[in-house]
Amino acid sequence: MADRPLQYKVPWDLVFGLGGKIRRGERTSLDEFTAAIVGRLEPLPVFRGLENLPPSPRFVLAANHYQRKGLWILHTAAALTRPIHHRYGAEPPIRWIVTANWPRIELGPLQFPSPGDWLLPKVAHTLWCYPVSFAGANPLYTARSLRAILRDARHMQCPLGIFPEGVAGIADKLHPPLRGVDRLLSHLARAGLPVLPARVSESESLIIRFGPVIQTSELLTVPDAAELVMNRIADMA
Repeated sequence: MADRPLQYKVPWDLVFGLGGKIRRGERTSLDEFTAAIVGRLEPLPVFRGLENLPPSPRFVLAANHYQRKGLWILHTAAALTRPIHHRYGAEPPIRWIVTANWPRIELGPLQFPSPGDWLLPKVAHTLWCYPVSFAGANPLYTARSLRAILRDARHMQCPLGIFPEGVAGIADKLHPPLRGVDRLLSHLARAGLPVLPARVSESESLIIRFGPVIQTSELLTVPDAAELVMNRIADMA
């Protein structure tokens, strides 16, 4: 990374522009939304390993959670979405698994739930995402989301996107996968979804590398599928 990392403006106008659809519980075009975000990135992202995208869109896209000051994870997710749309042309191009809550608000000894606990699931619905809560925050809510993911996975005709590290992931440093990701990837492998690992990094621009697909047979025979995926992402450095 350069000594002074590039600063990417948060597209607040695009985010707030979803307000009407969020209030009405409607979906938006994820293709148009992510294209608008990526179109503002200067310079544009560089994509490598596009030949590794599998023939069928039925797979899990797993990438490192690349975020830093001046680069929001929304920029990263939007950039990852663009080659998926170009390759398969579906709407939505991909369905991401996202967080459904923010940390609690603390005022001295007092704690309050964040407004994000109410808002984020609504935003997720509009953007075709599956919201899950922080580990232990709301296990019943997360269980419902995971059941929906596994139900949809049997017939899904677009990739499922996941950042195995969760919100702990930051730019230039990989973290271990979240607890439970191993089991989720194993269930998805049994539903016929292999994993396409992707490594996000920076040089003179945002760089996204797609690695070889990890087949379902391998995911189901290793001790920890999530650890295997993060190791493959690490190998693309």
